[in-house]
Amino acid sequence: MIFLLFTVFSSTVICHAQQQIHFKNDSVKQYIDKTLVLIHDHALNKDKIDWNSLQTEVYNKTKEAGNIQAALSVYPYLFEKIEDHHGWLSYKNKNYRWIKNVKRLDNEVVKNAVKKYEKVEAVVINKNIGYLRIPGNSDFSTKKMDSIAGNIVDEIDKINSGKIKGWIIDLRLNTGGNMYPMIAGISDLIGDNEKIGGFVTSEKKSEGDWILKNGNIYVDNNQVLNRRKLKVPVGKQLPVAVLISGYTASSGEMTAVSLVGRKNTKMFGEDSAGYTTTNEGFKVDSNSGLNLAVGYVVDRTGKIYIENVKPDMEIIGGDNFEDLNTDKKITASVEWIKKIK
Repeated sequence: MIFLLFTVFSSTVICHAQQQIHFKNDSVKQYIDKTLVLIHDHALNKDKIDWNSLQTEVYNKTKEAGNIQAALSVYPYLFEKIEDHHGWLSYKNKNYRWIKNVKRLDNEVVKNAVKKYEKVEAVVINKNIGYLRIPGNSDFSTKKMDSIAGNIVDEIDKINSGKIKGWIIDLRLNTGGNMYPMIAGISDLIGDNEKIGGFVTSEKKSEGDWILKNGNIYVDNNQVLNRRKLKVPVGKQLPVAVLISGYTASSGEMTAVSLVGRKNTKMFGEDSAGYTTTNEGFKVDSNSGLNLAVGYVVDRTGKIYIENVKPDMEIIGGDNFEDLNTDKKITASVEWIKKIK
């Protein structure tokens, strides 16, 4: 199928450039062409691009490369041209991406904490409020989904009891990874037997709904993983505060979105990082793959997240991961939970 797409694209879109630009190494040109076809057919912003012009630019930047590796420096430029700061090209385990100058609040406390607190942790604060910190994970595949979700369940089980009157889910340090085990891990706090979000194309067409059924997450009718149940059920209508920051990114943002629209839920903190596009991976060859932004995230209310996730209550700074009782965002969350309960 890719070959057929490549044939059509090369004959109708890039023929003119092929006639004028000669490559030092034919394998480089073949590689560039293959990735351009994938981008042309799948990239989120594909309809905004002047493909003849872009291909000519990419050809001129790579025509003298003696091998594929020598041509890879063009990909950050290519991702910038298609305005995709969430995608990347991976070649022999090294990634080539565009680092967009995102306007993110300079929060050194959160930045340093991202490196320090890498494990899920749950504690009881203020005597009867459950606090659950979920950092990012490094599983971009499906190999560890059950264990990641199970780890979150273990931490909830550690503190969960009939005395808990509300929950704080801390996603400030969640830089992304695999969204499914994170959402499944907290599914008892999100809802059940209902749509909690989904993926949409740039034309706002559905590309899959996120559905929770009996604690497990589905995309449409396809079950993603099988998560074990909590030892003690969680009160379905308990207030839930969600904390986000400028380092809440990608799947961390999607986890936050899964809670938007839930009854008795409020988001505190700072604007998220702005990686709310959905990505899809495409194999280029045995050494490399292309990861492209192909759509957007939508919450259960139908709101599409094109830029980032914004808190209901903005609180700038005041983070304290060493002493949670003095953390301004947690303090505000506790005060709100007390009013709700």
